[in-house]
Amino acid sequence: MKYEDQETVHGTRVTIGRRVQHRKVRGERIERISKNFTAEFMDIDGVRRIESLGTPIKREARKLATEIQAKLDEGRDVRRRRGPVTIEQLIAKYTAYAASKGLAHTSLAKYRADLEKLAWFCAELGVVRADRFDEPTFQAYGAWLREQRHKQGLKYSAKTVLTAMTLCLQCFRWAWRTGLMPEYRLVSARLPWGRPRSQPCFTTEQVEALLDRTTGITHAAIALGGYAGLRVGEIQQLRWTDVRLDRGKLGVLHIQRGGSAGTTKDKDPRFVPIHPRVRAALDALERTDPLVLPGLSDRTLLGRIKRLCRELGYDPRLKTHSLRHHFASYCAASARVPYRMALAWMGHSSSQVLDLYYHLHDEDSEAAMQTLAGVHSLNRDRGR
Repeated sequence: MKYEDQETVHGTRVTIGRRVQHRKVRGERIERISKNFTAEFMDIDGVRRIESLGTPIKREARKLATEIQAKLDEGRDVRRRRGPVTIEQLIAKYTAYAASKGLAHTSLAKYRADLEKLAWFCAELGVVRADRFDEPTFQAYGAWLREQRHKQGLKYSAKTVLTAMTLCLQCFRWAWRTGLMPEYRLVSARLPWGRPRSQPCFTTEQVEALLDRTTGITHAAIALGGYAGLRVGEIQQLRWTDVRLDRGKLGVLHIQRGGSAGTTKDKDPRFVPIHPRVRAALDALERTDPLVLPGLSDRTLLGRIKRLCRELGYDPRLKTHSLRHHFASYCAASARVPYRMALAWMGHSSSQVLDLYYHLHDEDSEAAMQTLAGVHSLNRDRGR
């Protein structure tokens, strides 16, 4: 363990110092030094222990280290006794921890909503202490979630239940790792994995129809979603400096923002070649602001897409993210786009995600069969 201001307190075998921790942020190693002093020593059982002294003042840290040594000399256990953590305390601490990670406000709001569900369930069941929350209680929580109804009077979807239960596991695992709980009692708990529900997806003809009916910022946003696969946050935070027209014939988009903490959702920047439809939409915009689409609201964009879908008679479930689904299908339906390349353009490392996005439309299936029939006919003619 590395320390700042480290010293062995005179007359003791206790070393004090401020802990130095390192973490990676966007590929850069950042050093973080704790404000409070920490004591390191061997306890009465010969086990190396590290205890936070809870003070940033070195004089007080030395005094506490002397008290620790006195207890050790008397053969007393110096481990701090903590009372059992309640569910309410655990949720408050984990919410604060989640907020400290720099999550996007939308993600943090979902965390709070799901943890509030957990608090309601525990209050109804009478579970107060966090260490009493075991596997049967966890499964009962899942059953309780499946019976609840949201504001529209409908039951929660399977995805909503899965998300809430996953966060519950994360919360208790974090409590165990940070020492708030003596043991992790949900080791064998299983999540209700089910078959993912099919998501709506635009066809290429539908995307083209949307582009033909829009102009300006809305037109460019639809092009970036449908022909570059950008998420809404990535579209909103795209800057003109990210549009690299000096690379290739049409240029590339350098996607490096759009998620939490100033990075992308997957925390890694990526390059996406500019499609001719995207290039035309960008060329039609004025460069009066550092942002490509200044003032773009995700709610406004969603409202305009929904209105256009109603006017054109499209599936009412189609939304802004359905444009990203189209791009995945657009790539997957092309034999010239390797699978790994499509994953890189989408900003995913898991092929399962691309499989979930991919939609085989009837016209794609028919075109593939015609290609197969053409190859078969050609081989047959050659054999004559």
